Amino acid sequence: MSPTTSKDLRVVIVGAGFCGLTAAIECKLRGMHPILIEAYPGPSSHGDLLDFVKNAGRVFESWDGGKIGRRLMAAGVNAAKHLEFFNAQDVLLRRDPWPQANDEDCVYAGHRGEMHRIVHEYAVEVGVDMRFSRRVARYLDTDSARGVVVNGPDGEETIFGDVVLACDGPRSLARSQLLNLPDTKVNSGYAIFRAYFNITDEMRQLPAFSDMIQEGEDRVRFWVGRDMHGFIYTWNHGRDCAWVLTHLDDADIAETWSFPGKREDVVRYLREAGFPPIWHEVLGATPADRIIDYKLVWRDPIPTWLSGSKKCAVMGDAAHCHLPTSAQGACQAVEDAVTAAICLQKCNGNVAEGLQVFERIRFNRSHVIHQASILTRNIYHKNDWTPDLVEEYPDSLIIPFYPWITNFDVFANAEEHYESLLEDVRSGKQGTLEQLALPAGGDYSAMLLEKRAPEEKREELPRASVVQVQS
Repeated sequence: MSPTTSKDLRVVIVGAGFCGLTAAIECKLRGMHPILIEAYPGPSSHGDLLDFVKNAGRVFESWDGGKIGRRLMAAGVNAAKHLEFFNAQDVLLRRDPWPQANDEDCVYAGHRGEMHRIVHEYAVEVGVDMRFSRRVARYLDTDSARGVVVNGPDGEETIFGDVVLACDGPRSLARSQLLNLPDTKVNSGYAIFRAYFNITDEMRQLPAFSDMIQEGEDRVRFWVGRDMHGFIYTWNHGRDCAWVLTHLDDADIAETWSFPGKREDVVRYLREAGFPPIWHEVLGATPADRIIDYKLVWRDPIPTWLSGSKKCAVMGDAAHCHLPTSAQGACQAVEDAVTAAICLQKCNGNVAEGLQVFERIRFNRSHVIHQASILTRNIYHKNDWTPDLVEEYPDSLIIPFYPWITNFDVFANAEEHYESLLEDVRSGKQGTLEQLALPAGGDYSAMLLEKRAPEEKREELPRASVVQVQS
């Protein structure tokens, strides 16, 4: 029997990453009963650097009177002044203010594991029912039952709910079982070497690396070359370092795409791209067991995020698996989570209506940002960057933090549009999902260097595609 009010809703959430944790916290704060299911035995301590800019950061800032935001700020890269761009020849191309240098609130960058721990602790604090070491074997979505069958410490268990939010990542089981979609993973042709480690006194003596190690100032630098770009971060008074190097890769990816990295492989890519000595010094200083080889697997856009009953939804990477060059993957997952919680709170127990509104609020915005990650990567990689080229096209070599993305208020947006979109759902308004959803709010046209490209090449520049599907 369906609940009569949203406060009676049991919300089964699969996946305790930032999307699932945020959804669980927001549902709990709104009086619902979230049950968070996670295959791992506890919160993740892994990863390197993760950024949250204002569109997601304002969510964390809203929790506990700003205390969660302050914890994230204290743990992060918060003392940087600039983001510096260099080409492969180590020529400075541009220097932009680090977001936190101008906007202290709601902008967080730090170690992924530490930030995850802070959000997890808040979920514990507000009383979210979290069940770790439980791997979903089957999703349930019938007229009489919704939920998951899990394998856990005590064997098989069935967990029922009124609604299921699947935040189960790029390898989402929900996509096949709830949406009846084939696994469409596509090797993007790129991979990332990544690492995080503590800086030792010996490392501080390295000639090139030492310039990035400052006790009173964090440093963030970005290098770009043909078919490769990378970041190096130092923070925490010069105690911590992380780096990521995105490069062409022809590996054939099967079920697993995260491997221990080999130093000699990273050296080969650095030499082929002609990257400067600082990269070789940082690589040499990195403990071998801290190098990860992470293959970037792309997921094509999907026509709907909702199950046949419209009482189950996929969110975050399960719905739109971003490449890192969108600079918005985690932020868009947080936006999904908050919007879903608001829509479930406002639906008066009619979950199918609430999730249809959720999908129409979120679809175009996340879709355009999702698709643009390829565009941004190609702009970085397919041009020979010089100071003159950057001066001629200053909007091209940037991290795409456009105001329409970062100034977005996910709370106000969902509240403002819920009722009008609900009327469309109830009236059976016809059209494609893209036509029925809210406009994305902006585009990436300012980054394009199309007038430099030969006429026959312009059509090859990637654009956000249109997903045609009947509601």
